[in-house]
Amino acid sequence: MNVIVCLHAGAAGAPLGRADRLALDQALSLAAREPGHQVTAVLVGTDTQTEALEGALAAGAHRAVRIDGEDVTNADFHSFGQIFAAAIKRLGADLVLAGMAPDHGGLAAVPAAMARHLGFVHVSGIEAMASAPPQGDGGSAVDVTVRGGGRKRRLRITLPAVLSVAGAAEGGSARVAGTGTGREVEVLSLVDPERTVVRRRAELNGKPEAGSRSPETVTSAAAFVAALYRK
Repeated sequence: MNVIVCLHAGAAGAPLGRADRLALDQALSLAAREPGHQVTAVLVGTDTQTEALEGALAAGAHRAVRIDGEDVTNADFHSFGQIFAAAIKRLGADLVLAGMAPDHGGLAAVPAAMARHLGFVHVSGIEAMASAPPQGDGGSAVDVTVRGGGRKRRLRITLPAVLSVAGAAEGGSARVAGTGTGREVEVLSLVDPERTVVRRRAELNGKPEAGSRSPETVTSAAAFVAALYRK
């Protein structure tokens, strides 16, 4: 099983936050109990925002990937969801975990946006998680404990799925033997001059924009109108 943990990018040099540690802890505990699972930490940020990824490697993650793209300083949860989803499609994932951080600027909805763009199930408030027996169709699933409305519920989630984690794994922090040392943060570039955050937001709203093209000189109003509508 490929498990991806999406981290939050803080200020330059910021270590793993509490929400990220909870999600990483659940992923590492799952991998420790069942060898064969691979845990990849992913973060959208600059080359100075790698400390959280380095911390994930030190904790035992098999891989750490920084998504390098356009400036996302003012990006909203829609854009972050699309960026993470694009990276996850390239990396491949059965299960995506994200910590439930305080809602700053609406970014707590990023996991739900990711799930929408990936076409995955999304469940929030996960406090415990374990692999479920193989399903009748050969697919994978996880059993989770979810808190909501003052009650706890146990659910079986068919994968692939995006889960928002709110609690630490039983037994405390885990570590996958033989990983986390001597590994470097990888860089995955999503830079594409024809697909900016603004363009992705336009597509999200059902209004795709035409690709850019070289400057064109026109000499009449009719030619100007024709140029505007030319594909």
